[in-house]
Amino acid sequence: MTATDSPAVLRRYIAFELKRLRETCGYTQAQVASYMRCAQSRITHVESQRNLPRLEFLEKLLRYYDCTEDQVRHFAGLLEQANTKSWWTGIDHSREPLQFDLYLGLEEGASRIESYDPLLIPGLLQTSEYAEAIIRAGQQTEHDLDRQVNLRVRRQAALTRSDNPTHLWTVIDEQALNRPVAEPAVMREQLDKLLDMSELANVTLQVCPVAIGGHPALTGPFTILHFPMPHDPGVVYIETRLKGLWFEEQPEIDQYTQIMNHLRTIAASPEQSKKLLNDKREEHT
Repeated sequence: MTATDSPAVLRRYIAFELKRLRETCGYTQAQVASYMRCAQSRITHVESQRNLPRLEFLEKLLRYYDCTEDQVRHFAGLLEQANTKSWWTGIDHSREPLQFDLYLGLEEGASRIESYDPLLIPGLLQTSEYAEAIIRAGQQTEHDLDRQVNLRVRRQAALTRSDNPTHLWTVIDEQALNRPVAEPAVMREQLDKLLDMSELANVTLQVCPVAIGGHPALTGPFTILHFPMPHDPGVVYIETRLKGLWFEEQPEIDQYTQIMNHLRTIAASPEQSKKLLNDKREEHT
């Protein structure tokens, strides 16, 4: 069962489950392709989330995997939901990194997000004015600036929605708070927002003091997404200027999970972090 309406997460769930069911039955992709009378690449594409199967293909596949008719009907419903459009469908993403549209879908449907940000306030916690300053600094023109800011701010609804809000645990490096990317009034407003968001039951915010010195996350920012689906290990996302990078193998996820756990232990506690945020607010005067 799943607890999300995100089409991107449902597509991921369908792909994961079809692969798991095949492996449980002991079939190879070649054997399944022979039974389904299709190219093996079609099975590969379905299991790798490249393509969603058609309903008739999905039903035949599930019955080959000895699924009950209730399971077949359940997957048919999920397939219908997975084919729906998201709120950002049709929005121009040409100024965003490649695969950012996939990240939007997975972020919206994530049950839990863990992140480390050494240079900037994470997008899910930015004010519109702070976001505008960051986006303006990163591009040569102001073309489409309002759309980019609105897209960033609208993503934040995942944290405040009444139904299954996403749980966020973020570690922000102190230098991100020190960096004057905008005028003092904007920085104070941004720090106020961090303080307000840290009061939410589903948001845990820690600041990693510069005085800590070296630590394993100095290589850069990362985000770990967890989903409300059995058997799904989650995914690590790293954003570069040009494209998003995904790490989905269990050893890769484990390594970033260990780093995140280490950051939690060396960073200031949530209560200490609130005091630090208040102190930083006074500095931006």
